[in-house]
Amino acid sequence: MPRHPSARPLSSLATLFALVLGLLPLGAFATPAEAAAAPRAPQASSEPPSPERASGEWYRRAGGEQRSKHYRILSDLSPEETRLYGRHLDLMYEEFTRRLAGIPQQVPEIPFVLMFARQADYLAVMRTTYGINATGSGGMFFITPRGAALAFFVESLPQTRVFHVIQHEGFHQYAHSRFAGRLPIWVNEGLAEFFGESIVVDGRVIVGQASPRAVAGVKDAIDRGATVDFLRMLTMTTEQWNANVRTGNAGVQYLQAWSMVQFLGWAEGGRYQRPFEAYLRALHGGMPSDRAFVQAFGTGDVASFEAAWKAWAKEMVPSAFSVAAMRITFLAEGLALLSNEGVSVTTIEELVSELRERRFAVEVTVHGRTERIEADDEVLEIPQDALSDTKPVFDLLPAKDARRKTGPSASDLPPPTPAVVTTRGLEPRELVLSWRRLGKKGGFEYELLSPKSAPKAPRKPKVPKDAAAP
Repeated sequence: MPRHPSARPLSSLATLFALVLGLLPLGAFATPAEAAAAPRAPQASSEPPSPERASGEWYRRAGGEQRSKHYRILSDLSPEETRLYGRHLDLMYEEFTRRLAGIPQQVPEIPFVLMFARQADYLAVMRTTYGINATGSGGMFFITPRGAALAFFVESLPQTRVFHVIQHEGFHQYAHSRFAGRLPIWVNEGLAEFFGESIVVDGRVIVGQASPRAVAGVKDAIDRGATVDFLRMLTMTTEQWNANVRTGNAGVQYLQAWSMVQFLGWAEGGRYQRPFEAYLRALHGGMPSDRAFVQAFGTGDVASFEAAWKAWAKEMVPSAFSVAAMRITFLAEGLALLSNEGVSVTTIEELVSELRERRFAVEVTVHGRTERIEADDEVLEIPQDALSDTKPVFDLLPAKDARRKTGPSASDLPPPTPAVVTTRGLEPRELVLSWRRLGKKGGFEYELLSPKSAPKAPRKPKVPKDAAAP
């Protein structure tokens, strides 16, 4: 994977993969005629609960249509949650537009979104209003004769998992407006997972990420001989893809499609970036996938491509930023725990020691993937990927602790402000914890900031020249 110098905007597909913050999701909605043709939800009745009744009740709770900067929204979430996910949709949409400016729009965009608080309402509305059985999904972009939209629910899901659904399905939505259904299923799903893996921190979208679980999953599939033949992937229809999903091959297909997109973007110093751009343009023009591949890459030797991809995937390492985001979140949860106990730490090693003593563990979800992290020897490890000249590390900046005051009133003091954890040497940006107190005697909440440079370490106090030797 090549080193990418900056995160400046991409003006055309010629630079689509030129930066580590390169590709981002796409979005597209129903036509006005389709939206108008969608049947009205049935009114509630005195009959026992049914999908029809649940659907009608949801429409009443959702009330009138709301708008974000780019989207029309129906939502029964709280106003705060609706605004949160609306801002995330807008952020991703603007990235889609900026990154894929070189692909002309072919069909109208109608950015319509359905946000559900409960899974049962999501399933009921999808079935009764649009005729879709959405069982087993966390959200989807759909097009039916009754209407089209992006829909998702939030019940029992971590916020970052919902973000992942928005990013993945938002790609399908945007891609439809650009490619008008001409993207082969492997590209459509591969790019959607590529974008779904991105991390939004401090208002910035960090893409091209490779989580440890995804990297390990691809390697395992290769070792087991479970991957799909490249030529078959290139020509697979949506019906064939879905048939494989129903027979249990879904995980491998999605992981392989994601990994193939990563390969065409970053492998061999970015050698395949421009051919991949040409491939997308040919697809945009309506050329069949296999012919577009031969024309763009100048060869029909798909087997050699497959061998090169497998060799590259076997050597792939998780992205430093992805790993650091998960582990700094774990450290933040641990610092909050220690603060509630009135414990302060002054070094990163002391922090891990305190957490190890408590056998502290937590499940952390970043860009849709959940990992159980413990206070072990690996928790401070950040891999050195191709973006970094040196191995990134964590550092701890101690906070002032008012509780060091002694005397009878010390117990009345608020919990100590947790220390700040920062990365040093992480690319494309650093990660820094920021804390906010919840009331005078309450706990704390944190957020991750992503500055270009890490905060400076505090100066050590000077020792007086005439200080007595110990």
